[in-house]
Amino acid sequence: MKKILICSLIIIMIIVATIFIILYSNPTVAILGYHDFGKDVDDSNTFILNIDKFEEQLKYLKKHHYKTLTLEEFYEYKQNKKKFPHKCVLITMDDGYQSNYELAFPLLKKYNMNATVFCVGKNTEEGCAGYMSRETLTKVKEEYPNIDIASHSYNLHEKGAYNVGKAELREDFSKCKNVIQTECLAYPFGDYNENFVEVLKENNFKLAFTFGPGKEHRKAKHSDSNYRIPRLCISSNMPMWKFALRIALPY
Repeated sequence: MKKILICSLIIIMIIVATIFIILYSNPTVAILGYHDFGKDVDDSNTFILNIDKFEEQLKYLKKHHYKTLTLEEFYEYKQNKKKFPHKCVLITMDDGYQSNYELAFPLLKKYNMNATVFCVGKNTEEGCAGYMSRETLTKVKEEYPNIDIASHSYNLHEKGAYNVGKAELREDFSKCKNVIQTECLAYPFGDYNENFVEVLKENNFKLAFTFGPGKEHRKAKHSDSNYRIPRLCISSNMPMWKFALRIALPY
């Protein structure tokens, strides 16, 4: 009986050690997807996060020694030029809301963390209410060197990626280049097709991120295509325990 118990313990230890080695030899990255922020807001709108909750999440990342990556660092890790740190995240924000600048960026600076904002070119160029304008993006570059600015297309949210051909995609890219200089993009609504990927490659884009219903919600790994990088949706009603668990899981 004693021998059986010892053998069982040895087998369990070998299994645990094997799992540990596999996980740490193939680290993954949690790419956190946010949108809008607000003060004194409830959870009724999934995409508007109370800024106090956001700070709580940043405090957790800081306390548990997570590294927040820049886009360039993520690209280097992705190209196997470096290994992913065992504790790292890439913070992203879609659409380029003014609340990113007024509420979120000061907190990121306070906790010395990096983030990326994917702006809609047309909203930026026309200075649409509620979104960061050209002038604001200039201020971001001056005040927040820890923030990367990337593309969320010029104006593809109205039609969606599935409904446009290469010619229209190229036109959209051309317009966006006049507003946002970048080699990285988040697909509008997370949607893409092969035409979109081909036009990205034509324009020498390095990275493209998915998001939204029907897409993969998991951590990114080295083997993911540079043009199909999954993200985790951080919704307004996500409790803190779930946030902590989600970034800790290896998948």
